[in-house]
Order: sequence, then C-alpha cells, then structure tokens
Amino acid sequence: MSTVPTEAEFSRIVDIAGLAEDEIRRDIVANEREREALARRFGLIALDRLAATVRLVRIRGGAVRVNADFEADVVQACVVTLAPVPAHITESFSVTFSPMAAHEPAEELDLSPTADDVPEPLVGGAIDIGETVAQYLALALDPYPRAPGVRFEPVVYAGPEHKVLENSPFSALASLRKRGQD
Repeated sequence: MSTVPTEAEFSRIVDIAGLAEDEIRRDIVANEREREALARRFGLIALDRLAATVRLVRIRGGAVRVNADFEADVVQACVVTLAPVPAHITESFSVTFSPMAAHEPAEELDLSPTADDVPEPLVGGAIDIGETVAQYLALALDPYPRAPGVRFEPVVYAGPEHKVLENSPFSALASLRKRGQD
C-alpha cells in the first residue's frame, strides 16, 4: 500500500517527529477538487463525500500505528448496464509504518491469516494519512457493482445452425458434477 502517486490527490502529511507516546487524532475531509481527482483515479462516476478520523500512536522501535475510520459516498457504474450505482462505504483499518521496513527487505513473509501485517516503510519522518485513506477506499470499493434488480445472464453461443454447443467447458463441468452426485 505504500506506493504514492507523484502528486497525491488527497494529501494530508503528518510529521511524526514530535509524536510522543500519546495518540494524536486528525479529522480529514476531501474537498471537491480532491474528490473529483480521486473519482478519476478509481474510475468512479462520482465521489460525493470522503471523511476520515485518523489516530496515530508511536509504538516499539520508532514505528507508528495508524488507526482510521472513514466514510465515503460513491457512485460506480453497473458492470451489466452501466447505470449509476450509489453506495455508502463505512470502513476501518489499522496499519503500521516502520523506519526499518524502508531499509531492510523482509527475508521471508508469513502469509498465514494469523500473522502480523508487514509494516509499511516510514520514509522521511512523515506519513501521508490522506493517501493512506485513499488507498483503503480503493480496497473497499465493490469490484462488480450492480444496479438494483439487475442480473447477469450468461450468453449461450449458438453456432451458425443455432445449436447450443455440446462440448463447452460448462457442459464438461456439469457432467463432472452429475458423476459426483451418483
């Protein structure tokens, strides 16, 4: 998640040099220009609202833990009809930034569900909490939005004689399924 565009659309830099053991809180809201730029970046019809409450706290070894709650009102295009699909998103996330992650590549990654997340690199003593929120917004978007009542009906190819193909991959899967039920 650490890749930041050269000019982040929703940049809110927090200098962590003065961050003590106490948690600091920042409430951030994207303005109209920032929302329009983010909508273009994420392929949205519109991003009507993006607001977040971000909390930062210093933890072991100079690392910083960022906990955030955000809300967004987005409009995406239906994947079937291209009709506008409005959605309200409410999400929370937590991510650790570490100065060591910027200098030492991980030897081996533990990808088990119980493993701790790999820390993001902390470079230059600052964290762009706006860009971090934008990245988590991208993860929260519905990858296949559908307008209410819209169903995807698969197209069955009928050859020149208008016969349904008997040897399609799906007919092969159906025959396997029938064998498993016997």
